[in-house]
Amino acid sequence: MTILGACAGQQPSPDYATAARLDQERAEIAPPLGATTYTLDRRRILDQPGDENLPLGDSLLQLPGVSLGPDGQVLVRGQ
Repeated sequence: MTILGACAGQQPSPDYATAARLDQERAEIAPPLGATTYTLDRRRILDQPGDENLPLGDSLLQLPGVSLGPDGQVLVRGQ
């Protein structure tokens, strides 16, 4: 039991600054590799038919690569 207690005390704390930097760098890499980013912001939601009263699933269906599965779930590129 004392060995487990000693090992638990030696674990480093998470480095959130490094994780945030890596997330930012990963986001910058993805679009040049052929990925396309689509944003569903407030302006786009208000410009669609049905305004902001449209359910989120219906708003997502207007984006490329999004479809409705046979069970009624929203599918992104067949996932």
